[in-house]
Amino acid sequence: MDIKTIQKNLKAQKLSGRLFMFGNLFIDEDILPEENQIRELTGFTGSYALLFVTPGKAYLFVDGRYELQAKKEINTRRIDIIKLSETSLSAWLKANFAKSAATIAYNPWNISQNTLAGLQAALPKVNFIPEEKPEMQLSAKPVKTFTHQKKFTGKTSKEKLAEVAAHLKKCGLDAFLVTSAAAASWLLNLRSNALPYSPVLRAYVLVEKSGSYKIFAEHTDIPTALPFAKLAEILPHYAKLGADFSTMPAIISAFAEKINNTPDIISRLKAVKNATELKGLRNTHLRDGVALAKFLYWLSKNHKGKTETDITDKLLDFRKKELNFYSESFAPIAGSGTNAAVVHYHADEKKPATLKKNSVLLLDTGGQYYDGTTDITRTIAIGTPTPEMIEKNTLVLKAHIALATAVFPPRTSGNELDLIARQPLLKQGLDYGHGTGHGVGFFSDVHEGPARISINAKNSAPLAAGMVTSIEPGYYKENAFGIRIENLYAVKPLKSTGLLHFEVLTLVPLDKRLIDKYLLTADELNWLNRYHRQVFLSLKKYLTRQELEWLREACAPL
Repeated sequence: MDIKTIQKNLKAQKLSGRLFMFGNLFIDEDILPEENQIRELTGFTGSYALLFVTPGKAYLFVDGRYELQAKKEINTRRIDIIKLSETSLSAWLKANFAKSAATIAYNPWNISQNTLAGLQAALPKVNFIPEEKPEMQLSAKPVKTFTHQKKFTGKTSKEKLAEVAAHLKKCGLDAFLVTSAAAASWLLNLRSNALPYSPVLRAYVLVEKSGSYKIFAEHTDIPTALPFAKLAEILPHYAKLGADFSTMPAIISAFAEKINNTPDIISRLKAVKNATELKGLRNTHLRDGVALAKFLYWLSKNHKGKTETDITDKLLDFRKKELNFYSESFAPIAGSGTNAAVVHYHADEKKPATLKKNSVLLLDTGGQYYDGTTDITRTIAIGTPTPEMIEKNTLVLKAHIALATAVFPPRTSGNELDLIARQPLLKQGLDYGHGTGHGVGFFSDVHEGPARISINAKNSAPLAAGMVTSIEPGYYKENAFGIRIENLYAVKPLKSTGLLHFEVLTLVPLDKRLIDKYLLTADELNWLNRYHRQVFLSLKKYLTRQELEWLREACAPL
């Protein structure tokens, strides 16, 4: 299928447009390349976008992470780029279709009930119609499953199911349909090889108030799994059925007479890590820090002539040597020179760029370990950085420290926390076009809800004790360079007041060649020196003599 064919069909069916959401029946979760309709139609390779096709034009909606990337990847003569940083999908549709009796088609498997209801409310005159034969966009690739052991999880699936069942009784529900693959995986302590970077089992789970459950999944080795088509047959048997409309595909609402929009308690339980998980995460980040330290020492001696893929391959080799390593947690980002200005840049595997002298390398990578998930970004000087690079990196560091050292009350919204980080940049008239932080799963999805730190996170769940989040402010100068500094943190309560603060998990030095200490306050400089001392003391006994000497210098106080 191509856009021209879609437009021809729209004219034949007398439709005003067709909406393509990114993904499949697992709303806002990772997908495989063969499931990516937007990539097939436009060539855009980013991890999120929306596509709207009319009989005469196509429009690709991208957020701040992908504005530069989209311009490079799609044919802008045939497809217009709409910036979600400037308008929402519903606002754009309202501006263009609100006064007309338009008819817009959509796939009810890959749009959430909440999103559809929002569009219908914003455009009451528009007729939104489901496709006649909608596809789930699910790969037929065979999937192998395995158990995530209690020594890592801290709780058995039986214990988790009992907790959820008690919640259902309290809510007066007969059953709850879990439509998040990450939540289903956590609940049953099951994982799979369905995706290359996220080990989740892509399944729905119907949990009854008794604690019993049914699994809906396809192409797996689970003998009791039911096909998704069985949902239409089984769901009507429950008088009081709950589902979270933010992750429930719109098509599910047609399977039962009444479904209650119920916040997904499993996702919230999953986000708050228990003591075993937190201990595992600390150990995971220690080992990940060792791998990164060894890699950074290697890079300091071997960067000449290396390509962006050479270095990500080498870092993967170091991670593979660490205990409990499973896979990378997302496709690695290694942008050298001007490529670093593309927020989620990915190297051309056939023609990767060579590391550029006297520039910066933006390296955003992570690992999946059986006892935790990591995500780290470091901006590294290759050769001699320019004064502008040093200045902007130092401002980003100040932004990072501002939030990393924040103390805040429970129920603080994500957009309030986001603003704390942006202040040092905003004071200089600078900003960045992505969120400041996202939740991180446990041997699961590297981008975990329900909490996030973003200017658009006013209505998202606030951070709570036990959650793990990234803090990752940045700065990007188009066609020049890019900066991002990312650590992961656990949210902890202060014993004296009950207020919340951040405990750092990531243990990797920051490149001091990119830091102007005279732009730092005394408190910021103390934070940096304390952090580097913690990194050095944590990693020193795991390195060779040469690596240790490199680390000693990398962590020496400014």
